[in-house]
Amino acid sequence: MPYQEDVALKAFSELLKTVKKLRAPDGCPWDKEQTHQTLRPYLIEETYETIEVLDQIKSPDDFEKKPALKKAFVEEWGDVLLQILLNAEIASETAKDTSIEHIIATLNEKLIRRHPHVFGDVKVDDSNDVVKNWDEIKKLEKGTPAMQSVLSSVSAGMPPLPRTMKIIQKVTKVGFQWPDLQGPTEKLEEEVLELKQALSHLDLEADEYLKKVESELGDVLFSVCNIAYFLKLDPEAALRSTLRKFESRFKFVEARLLEQGKKPDQSTLEEMDRFWDEAKKVERGN
Repeated sequence: MPYQEDVALKAFSELLKTVKKLRAPDGCPWDKEQTHQTLRPYLIEETYETIEVLDQIKSPDDFEKKPALKKAFVEEWGDVLLQILLNAEIASETAKDTSIEHIIATLNEKLIRRHPHVFGDVKVDDSNDVVKNWDEIKKLEKGTPAMQSVLSSVSAGMPPLPRTMKIIQKVTKVGFQWPDLQGPTEKLEEEVLELKQALSHLDLEADEYLKKVESELGDVLFSVCNIAYFLKLDPEAALRSTLRKFESRFKFVEARLLEQGKKPDQSTLEEMDRFWDEAKKVERGN
């Protein structure tokens, strides 16, 4: 259904009234107790549930083919929107210029300001020019000091994998990167070797051993992310794909064991490995 401004505005207005009612003195006890900090885990949870839905969208006509997917898309984005509105309502109760109206107006002004090629007379050739202009305008807005680190704008609150990719992107822009894939590939091999060496130091005290292994493991993960950056791949998406594959195979193993009246903890690793290989063959259609 095409976007209808009047319908959208009416629906949004009704939603705002509902959220305000939830926080009112005669509203919901649970909603009235919430703070920005208590809502934080819900925002993270709802965001990842939304990403899970997005990962299932493979083509523009998926919504027509998969009504359940369309339903999940609408519901999960609604849950994310609720978190935004609740936080805005809480803030507006104690601070000026923090209501949803101010948030929307501020965002609208920023979008217009950072798209001078759309709302002004600036000319761009491609999306690379758009990103370059965006970054320059952002620097002017924030009054970035000349000596400020290029990593200062990377939020410490980001999950580790996205934050790693953002850091790699930032340092690459200023030339701190190998010229081709050979560099990060060889670096990964080097870091894996150092991890193996760390794992072999069984003569160390437990705390020292784990600290050393953890450090080398972090280096391996960073190197993997750098390879992902070179190939324009999202390591989180890759890991989510692997997790879905692992879950599917393990559930297959559980089902096959159940046919024998067993649970995983009642079987051997050899048995589970055999059914695991069987699950891989089923995936390949063998």
